[in-house]
Amino acid sequence: MSLMMDDVKYFITVSETLNITRASEIIGISQPALSYAIKRLENELGGQLLIRLKNGIKLTKLGEEFKLRSRRLIYEWEQAQNLANPETGLVQGSYTFAIHPSVALYTLEFFLPKLQAEFPALDFKFSHGLSREMTEKIISWEADFGIIVNPIRHPDLVIRKLYQDEVTIFYHKGANEKLIYDQNLAQSQYILKKLGKKKNFTGEIHTGNLELVAKLTSLGLGYGLLPATIASQYPKLKRLPQAPSFKDEICLVYRPEKHNNLVSKKIITVIKEAKF
Repeated sequence: MSLMMDDVKYFITVSETLNITRASEIIGISQPALSYAIKRLENELGGQLLIRLKNGIKLTKLGEEFKLRSRRLIYEWEQAQNLANPETGLVQGSYTFAIHPSVALYTLEFFLPKLQAEFPALDFKFSHGLSREMTEKIISWEADFGIIVNPIRHPDLVIRKLYQDEVTIFYHKGANEKLIYDQNLAQSQYILKKLGKKKNFTGEIHTGNLELVAKLTSLGLGYGLLPATIASQYPKLKRLPQAPSFKDEICLVYRPEKHNNLVSKKIITVIKEAKF
């Protein structure tokens, strides 16, 4: 007996949720059927993938290793099945992009319309999060491409710079003496450290949404730590003179072994040639 691809896909969902009930709801099959699929997979692999606990499940060492390899297995299988429809000649399949939501808002317009025009039957999925998380998705085969801010160099990745941005402090006339920023960003921490006591703010406003930082700053509620690309959407915002800044590089990131086909190569070319 050989591995069933559906069983592998079910395992991936279970490994992400670590909850059989939740995984069965997402997949749309009964819990007994899902448990049987996992057991069937374990029999094929010759070892236990999951440990069932009172408050959920945990992956075994074999489960952790298979989770890493299973994404590549599914990818290769889908590549073999869906790259082209021999009857119509239309390119089919899907590509997943890992991208910070703010970066998506200001970059997709420069290349996604052309890709849709070139490949009308191709599906696109987007995974959002912090850039370091998005880089991990590329490394672990969870996403095909990343549009990543300051990606960490990795031997398995190709990294191509698309454009440069700059994070600094912006304000609106009559702004409240509060600092508005996303405390989870390395750029914010860098600017705060450089800022030191040069500017005495009366308080802070924290949010993980850079568009909200820009909006609140435009309302005069404080000084916002923002990428210039986002701040430019609000013409009344001005840079704070002498404020420290952080240079961002926005890059296309991908695993080269995933993209030896003509469609992938065309996607890469379209993104690299986009005028950001």
